[in-house]
This record gives sequence, structure tokens and C-alpha cells, in this order.
Amino acid sequence: MSLDSVITSLRVPADFNRYRSIDDRDVITRLDQWKKDALGKLRELHTRIQQERERLSLKQQADIIATAAPFDDGDEAWVSPDSLQVAHEILSLFSEPSLPLVVQILQNNVKTLFRSNPHPSINLQTGRKLARPAGGPMASQDFYESQTWKDHPGASNIVLWGVRNIPSDAYEANWHLVIPPLMALLDDYEARYKLMGVKIMSAMLERVPSSVLKRTGVDSLLMGSLTRSLAQLQSPETPQLIRAAISASLALIQLTTSTGSADRFDQLCALLGDGIIGTIWPYSSDRLPALLASIDALPPLLRALGVGCARYMKVLVAQLVHPLAPLEYENKSVELQILSLRALCALMEGCPERIMHWKGTILNGVARCWVGIMDSSETPSDGLKQELKKVSHALAIACPSVLQGEYSRFCTLDPMFTDLFHSISS
Repeated sequence: MSLDSVITSLRVPADFNRYRSIDDRDVITRLDQWKKDALGKLRELHTRIQQERERLSLKQQADIIATAAPFDDGDEAWVSPDSLQVAHEILSLFSEPSLPLVVQILQNNVKTLFRSNPHPSINLQTGRKLARPAGGPMASQDFYESQTWKDHPGASNIVLWGVRNIPSDAYEANWHLVIPPLMALLDDYEARYKLMGVKIMSAMLERVPSSVLKRTGVDSLLMGSLTRSLAQLQSPETPQLIRAAISASLALIQLTTSTGSADRFDQLCALLGDGIIGTIWPYSSDRLPALLASIDALPPLLRALGVGCARYMKVLVAQLVHPLAPLEYENKSVELQILSLRALCALMEGCPERIMHWKGTILNGVARCWVGIMDSSETPSDGLKQELKKVSHALAIACPSVLQGEYSRFCTLDPMFTDLFHSISS
């Protein structure tokens, strides 16, 4: 079998994109068999590359990378642990690709897949933001038609490989090859593609110059896409998407704004106030995974906003303290308690100037949670106990008066609080 034939045989069947929803056993059997056969084909490809490495043309190298990249993600339905390992070994042979090779992949292996699905807000020739959406008011609906790139499972992994390997100084010249597929993924209506888009964007932010983002107007498009991602609360990918979108939003803000500037402050406030508090929390009472993800992603944002957290102190303290002593009819989540305590620490570190007013509320929640642990017949969570101690320590730093005041009185009132407060007081 020729090298091109091996490459062709490894094209992932389009049906894998709907693998989780397929009911036809014959189709599932056929796909599972393809998955098993693919391992042998990948091993053959690996061997052929080692034998013919010096004779491979630029196109062949690009086709090989575009073939292996879709297998470089263990979460995909068509990837087994063994095929993941072989794909990784193949890609490691091209760990330092030349710029012409990266451009070849983006131009010929990526662009052709996304050509039939142009983003209405992007100039496909330059990658710049358009002054107004192409196609008029209904352009966003047309954008979701003819998504032929979805017939190529793993296409996003090829984009990710390209983004990770473009030199920083080459981004501007190849902007038109990166942004159209990235925006197609970010603004897709399915959460799993949004998540892949956020991963690609995060990788890009590690290398792209901020000047290119701002000059092309793409920074505002990216932020808008990330904000919309936070409203995806009903998908299996929701927790991952929320964490990734908040982290990417923070990275984008810090890359494109100056430290201490009004612009940075406004964007951080929008992320916390509109994105998390206004979009996720009002609808997460019955969506614990979404709530957990949002609180898990809070600490870096709270530290970045600093004293600006004062604007949201009331709602932040209420949200983070409440899980420590839930009402009797509410389900207790130790994971939520631990994440809330970590966020409380970050809040006190970022905005210590405003903690004095809330020390009673915080201390009340911490003490009640500690009593719950001590009175419980279940084996106490060491992680929860440690986080309670960390919050008590952070509170003592922000409000030193609690050392000789509240902490001392708690320890005098009941010996059970000695382990929580005494070491800090000493």
C-alpha cells in the first residue's frame, strides 16, 4: 500500500461526529472496527515515515501531520490509548516544523475544510473584523448551514496543531489562515466545538502579539464568543467549557489591556459581573456542575480584579459562604464547600481592604461548617478541614483584630475550635 493510500485510509469517518447519539448497532460495529483497524494503519504510517523521512515532500509531510493530529486527543470516540500514543510519536517527529510546513497545513489541509462556512464577521482574505456582518441580519443563521467541516472529525485538532506551531512573528502574515476556522469553532452552536475553539484560542494567546489582536479588531470578537460560551449550561461539556472560557477571557484581557487601566478594570468587571454572576449563577441552582466550574475558575479572576471586587462583595460573600452551612433541605456538596473556601481566600487576598465589614458573615459560615464536621458521624474530609484553616488564616491577615477577639472567644467557648483557631492565634 502506498503512503498516500495509508493516509487516505486513516481519514476519520464522518459518522464519528454523532457517535454518542447513534442507535444503529450495525453502524456502531462498523465504527468500532474502523477504530481497531486504524491502530494498525497508524503503526504502518509511523514505520513508513521513519523509512522515507528524507524523501517526503512538503505536501506529504503536511498530509501526515493532518492525518495524525485528529488522533492526538484521547477524549475523541475514534481514539484508543494505543492510537493516541502512536499519533503522539508521529507528531513528535515534526516537533520543530518549518514555517512553510505550518503554512502548507493551514492553507491546504485546514482552509479547504472551512471554506464553505465563512464567518459573517470576518474578512476571509485578511482575517480582520468586518465593520458590519456580511450577508445582513440573517447572516448568523446562514453561518450554521453547509458546515461541511463537521464531516471531517478531528479537523479542530489540525487547527490546534497549526496554532501551536506558528512563530509569534509570523501570526500577522498568516492571520487569514488562523482566524476563520477559529471563529467557526468558537461561534458554533454545539458546546463541544465551542470548547475546542476555546482550547485553540488559549494556545494562540500564548504566542500571538497583542498588537495583532487589537489592530485587526479580533479581540472584541473573541471576547464576545467567550461571553456567549458562558451561557451554555445544559451540555455535557458545560463544566469544561466554563472553566476554559473564564481562563481564556482572563488571558485575553490581560494580553490586550494595560495593568491598572480603566479598560482592563471594565473588562474584568464585565467578566465577573455579567459573565459569571449575571449569566451562570442565576440559573445554576439545579446545575451543580456549572456552579462548581464557575467557582473553581474564580480565584485568578478575583486576584486580578483586586480591590475592584468591592463592587461585587455582597453577592460574592453570600454565594461563597452559603454552601459552608447549607439549609437542612439542601444537598451538601463537599466539593462545592472546598472550592468556595478557595475562592474566599482569593477574595480576601485580592480585596483585603473591604473584608472587615464581612468578617462576621465569613466567620459564621466557617464556624458552622467546622461544627458540622465535628458533629458528623462520617469520616471528616481532610481537604475541607485544611481549606477552613486556610480561610481562617487569610481572615486573620485581612482583619488582625479577630486574633485576640473572635478567635480567642471561640476557643474559650468550646475546645472543638482549638484545632481551627488556636494555632493561628498563637
